[in-house]
Amino acid sequence: MPGRRLCALGLAAAVATAGVTYALRTYVSALRPPRGPHLPGPRAAAPARGRANASKETGTAGMDRAKMKKDKGKEVEMEKIRETGKEEREKKKEVKEGKKKEGKEKMKKGKEKGNQEVSKKNDKEEKKKEQEETKIEKEAIKENQEKQNSTLTMTLLQPPKQNKQILVLGLDGAGKTSVLHSLAANRVQHSVAPTLGFNAVCISTEDSQMEFLEIGGSEPFRSHWEMYLSKGLLLIFVVDSADHNRLPEAKKYLHQLIEASPDLPLVVFAHKQDLEAAYHITDIHDALALSEVGNDRKLFLFGTQVTKNGSEIPSTLQDAKDLIAHLATSMQ
Repeated sequence: MPGRRLCALGLAAAVATAGVTYALRTYVSALRPPRGPHLPGPRAAAPARGRANASKETGTAGMDRAKMKKDKGKEVEMEKIRETGKEEREKKKEVKEGKKKEGKEKMKKGKEKGNQEVSKKNDKEEKKKEQEETKIEKEAIKENQEKQNSTLTMTLLQPPKQNKQILVLGLDGAGKTSVLHSLAANRVQHSVAPTLGFNAVCISTEDSQMEFLEIGGSEPFRSHWEMYLSKGLLLIFVVDSADHNRLPEAKKYLHQLIEASPDLPLVVFAHKQDLEAAYHITDIHDALALSEVGNDRKLFLFGTQVTKNGSEIPSTLQDAKDLIAHLATSMQ
């Protein structure tokens, strides 16, 4: 009995202690502010640390953004400064290049002006020199003509030979000497010097030997052409096919010659056919009025030319040479 009583007393004391402890916990819980539900143990404290870390991270991120914004502002400002400096440098460079270009242009203009002045001076000197040379040439030509005129009458009154010859006549510059020398050599031979007086050439062929007599075509010699017609086997008259303005003058002298000697065979060379301005032989026939020569006269018209010096004579010139040889033989 006494044991049961002790046991009961111990159980009552334990129940009383448990009740006091629960009451104390309830009281303390009532004093604390209300909290949301959470798991007991170490995991319940995790939400509080998360908020702290998040707050800390938020603060750091804000500071970083502010710093980045500030840095970006500095970069923008620096970029503006760099662009401004670049523009100023480009402007200075443009001004410098403009001054340099302006200086070059001034130098160029000055040089051109100097060259123009030098050129004008040279032109003036050359013109003066040309005038002096022209004056000297005119005086020399005048003196030469006076000398020719003084000796021409005595020379022409006595023919070089008494034999019958083939006369080669035509205005000065027609190409008589070039044709005659080319016929003699069977090679083209140009001549630029005018014939002053006589030019006698002997041309040999297979069957015969022909004597040609060229008489100068300038004004002082033309009045003496007719006195040699009676000594001629035939007449070769040379005209410049490209000298249109002088064809009427050539026609005048040609008709004077054929009227003075109606039986003399006539061979006309329409020379310089290689020139672009040259008349065709049909035009030369009309310009010289060869249809008025007469039906009883032997008349032949050739288109001739002498091109490259030293080359073979053209076929038309060779044909003319053969014909002249035949006519000369038949007339002797």
